[in-house]
Amino acid sequence: MQVKIQILVENTVPLSDLAGEHGFAALIEVDDTKILLDVGNKGTIMENSQLLGIDLQEIDAIVLSHGHYDHTGALPALLTEIGSKKIYAHSNLFEHRVVFAGGKIIVEPGTPFSQEQLEEAGGTLIFADDFTQIYPGVYISGEIPRANDFEDVGGNGTFKVERNGEFVDDLLPDDIALIIDHPDGLIIVSGCAHSGIINIMDYARFKTGRSEVLAFIGGTHLLDASDNRINKTIAYLQEENKVVDKLVVCHCTGFSASAKLYNALGSRVIKGEVGMEFCF
Repeated sequence: MQVKIQILVENTVPLSDLAGEHGFAALIEVDDTKILLDVGNKGTIMENSQLLGIDLQEIDAIVLSHGHYDHTGALPALLTEIGSKKIYAHSNLFEHRVVFAGGKIIVEPGTPFSQEQLEEAGGTLIFADDFTQIYPGVYISGEIPRANDFEDVGGNGTFKVERNGEFVDDLLPDDIALIIDHPDGLIIVSGCAHSGIINIMDYARFKTGRSEVLAFIGGTHLLDASDNRINKTIAYLQEENKVVDKLVVCHCTGFSASAKLYNALGSRVIKGEVGMEFCF
């Protein structure tokens, strides 16, 4: 199995020709299969792909990691450019979401289009709420159990979702990851990891029966994490049987968390940026 993962949308860029954007998208190639995980918010994915010589019309499917605008927003425009595609996502993708601060709504971060608008744009929506194989050796996690006592969705309680006319805490059950069962170990790609990177890795190990993790690539939503959470995350990643060969932190990880992870884990930690590619 040959795997290549290239970051197409991320907050930062290493080259001036490419464009940064608050969001995330990655092109995942597994042998002859091409999958997009997330699409970012605006047209940056199309601009960067063109500059990188990538034809997005060739992709076989799109996986949406969760229902936030910075991971889904560009999808209708992208489908207009590249044609109809299969779209895998959790069924909570279109929930009405808000962020509360100071007793008022400051932003509505949810998916900025409806299911009907997505289908009108050419998307064939496939809900995958449970662990699902979508191609040989390629899985969608489905809803991820929150098994430990230190990881949370992030946002310090500001994420809310409308249920029965009221806003309640948003636990983001639609947060999913892509898992590749490579002969040398698991490769996990995440949008924001609102479920927690440890929960995600533990669940991937449990469902596949594999122990080795070659790489975890994507957002980790540690930018507002407590010292307790960071310390427990590092301690987990230092355990002999829980080692991750490559931790590529992106998007919502934050400078402080990235620095702490790098200082503790060394060269295993890489700051992901637009255009970077990783081959396995």
